[in-house]
Amino acid sequence: MKVILSMAVSLNGMVARENGQEDWLPVEGWNEFLVDVSNFGNFVMGRQTYELVQELYPDHNFDDVDVDPKIIITRNIDFQAPSSYRVVHSPQEALELLGSRNLDTALLVGGGKINSQFLKEGLIDEVWLTYTPHILGKGRSFIDSEDLDIDLTLLGYEKLSLGRIQAKYSVNKN
Repeated sequence: MKVILSMAVSLNGMVARENGQEDWLPVEGWNEFLVDVSNFGNFVMGRQTYELVQELYPDHNFDDVDVDPKIIITRNIDFQAPSSYRVVHSPQEALELLGSRNLDTALLVGGGKINSQFLKEGLIDEVWLTYTPHILGKGRSFIDSEDLDIDLTLLGYEKLSLGRIQAKYSVNKN
């Protein structure tokens, strides 16, 4: 199973302000996310990302995305999600679920803890970063502070609207 980590980030790698606000990200990013989800037929995220997005955007959020499966990974065995989501407890369980649906690519969309866990376990094949021309002095990184040392190779890049650039990297697995 191919795993693509796709994130919109500031120039210094932040996905949100410390309080989770993403007010600096353009709406175009959401529309591009919807295209990717449609192309891959799934997305995977951590529980904290799910809960934060639900809280910050009660009228327009992951609930509005018409795809199955929508996967939430959590270690909290008591966590309950709406019926349109699948709750699993590890990256491997998420990938097994996708494989059972005959999907060949997982779209991982965060947050930092889950992204780091996938990276540490060597499960990510590509990293797609959409750089937004904005710098946040403090915020939430697309990966947690972990002892990671991973080489990437640039596959290509594309200029997007509003001065944004999407760079696609392959993960060098040694």
